[in-house]
Amino acid sequence: MRNNIQVKRAFLDLLYIKTQVKKLLGHEEKYKALIAFMMSENFVESDEPIPSLKSMELILNLKTYTLRKLIIDLYNELFGNELKYGLGFPKLEVQFDLRYFEEQWGYFKCDKLAFIPRLGENITIPFLKARVGTDWFYVDSIRHILEGSTQRIEIGLKGGYL
Repeated sequence: MRNNIQVKRAFLDLLYIKTQVKKLLGHEEKYKALIAFMMSENFVESDEPIPSLKSMELILNLKTYTLRKLIIDLYNELFGNELKYGLGFPKLEVQFDLRYFEEQWGYFKCDKLAFIPRLGENITIPFLKARVGTDWFYVDSIRHILEGSTQRIEIGLKGGYL
């Protein structure tokens, strides 16, 4: 069964990795205007809604069919059946979310960490004891987020031992 790709969703997906899209396919004449438009604003972080396809048609001076096909073609270049291009996420950011009872919590971020703790492992973090109320934790959850050129790992810690 073939999965029909929604054009607006495909465009939004591409915005999350637009710097990589530009690096990999920005030289392709067919995609230059669309990629330049993607790079023109930070649509994902903006409070404004993502531009409608109609407004994009007017800005890029393209017909409806042409714009839709262009977005789907660009999306399929990266995520189609042929894997021609490899994405890279060279930057690492690790965020820790520490919880101990209801009102006691803390956060911190690491740019470099030799080893990523696994689910269920115990970890001692003595430098947040004043804020959180304990320095003994176990890893309750791990979530990896790939966006832009960054791999962000969110590690949820709960007070105590597992």
